[in-house]
Amino acid sequence: MAVDKLGALTNALDPAAILVADDDMAPYLADWRGRYVGRAQAVLRPRSVEQVSAVLRWASETRTPVFPQGGNTGLAGGATPDEGGTGIVLALGRLNRILDIDTAGNTMVVEAGAILADVQRAADDAERLFPMSLGSEGSCQIGGIIATNAGGINVIRYGTTRELVLGLDYVLADGTIVHGLKRLSKNNTGYDLRHLLIGSEGTLAVITAAALKLFPRPTASASAFCAVSSPQKAVDLLSLLRQRLVGRISSFELMCDGEMGFVLDGDVGGDLRLPVAERAPWYVFIEVADSGEEAVLVEMLTAALGEAIERGYVLDAAIAQSEGQAKAIWHLRFAVSEANRRAGPNVSHDTSVATADVPAFLAEVSTTLADRFPSVRPLFVGHVGDGNIHVIALFPHDSFADRAAFETAASAVNDCIFGVVDRFHGSISAEHGIGRSLARRLPDHTDKAAYRLMNGIKQLYDPLGILNPGKVLLRG
Repeated sequence: MAVDKLGALTNALDPAAILVADDDMAPYLADWRGRYVGRAQAVLRPRSVEQVSAVLRWASETRTPVFPQGGNTGLAGGATPDEGGTGIVLALGRLNRILDIDTAGNTMVVEAGAILADVQRAADDAERLFPMSLGSEGSCQIGGIIATNAGGINVIRYGTTRELVLGLDYVLADGTIVHGLKRLSKNNTGYDLRHLLIGSEGTLAVITAAALKLFPRPTASASAFCAVSSPQKAVDLLSLLRQRLVGRISSFELMCDGEMGFVLDGDVGGDLRLPVAERAPWYVFIEVADSGEEAVLVEMLTAALGEAIERGYVLDAAIAQSEGQAKAIWHLRFAVSEANRRAGPNVSHDTSVATADVPAFLAEVSTTLADRFPSVRPLFVGHVGDGNIHVIALFPHDSFADRAAFETAASAVNDCIFGVVDRFHGSISAEHGIGRSLARRLPDHTDKAAYRLMNGIKQLYDPLGILNPGKVLLRG
């Protein structure tokens, strides 16, 4: 696309905001895993909400598809343009300012392109905590985590992104700017429209700024790594810890030994170590936090885990004795995505069921996959404290002759896994979103009346269907 085809829009954007060369656009046209690759006429990188408005006015007038993009770390293809090549990618990375921190009200206002890790650091500098924590926090952007209602490892204590957002500024498909950055904990004036945008994956509007909740920064924290014999023992452990450490559990993660093997085998630098003496069928990662003295918190955690060992819930446990040891424990958890990318062709699922149903769900998934796909190796990792388990179906390296063969197998595996999810009344997407990967499946796993309502909302916000077409819903 020649720059002159953008018409009057070139006057609203600085030259650095317009990318049309293939090499310049390439990083924006494929998802992080390389599974989805699209095309675009241009990548536009606005620096202000007014420039976003100008882009969307132009897109509405010319009926040009717009694919909003944050850090491009998603796993559902939600930020990747389609293959048509007629649209533009709207990359928000240059709207990255931290606008305000209010320590009296525990709020923070940031632009959509702010990197999550930068937001965490700014909160920490103000002696506050922004609790969202993801493996991609060094590159994912606030607008993206809001648009996908990201979860992360601290949901058990602080909730998903939805619980952390007080207000939003956003731009509608026709360029209208909506100012909603109120930093209010209580606001009962009509419909709360922000909740429609949180998790909408850029299909209703383009988020440009957010007012976020902060929390007092804990003065004490402790991390532990436990070996357990089964998912049921992990759930039993969680129940015990909730009784003994009321309100102090920040993270409670589960990983199978097969997944741990890939993490350890993929450690090129040789820095990763299993914190316990012997391998076990399953592992639990725990973080607790509180005010007060760290020694007191460690003592409470030690006592609780000692009781868990006596009850037979835990085979072995290690409590981090330093910040470095804590980071080493959690690095094992955060290394999963990269380890799976190296392990071979795999189909990853972002499922959730009631926490009490996790053991039975995992058992049925294992049995069903073994019956229908004998060569597949099931791997499990996830936030068992909130019932969100990632099921990874790993194929041998030489299983597929081409991409089409893999996609056919992936579709069959999805049918298998989602059938189990439905039997447990769960969700086929707990935190990654629908994106391109699940848009065609959503109607079959959502109440029909609810799906009609979602289409009606899409029509109201984006009547021309130009915002992130092909994502979430089949129309537009």
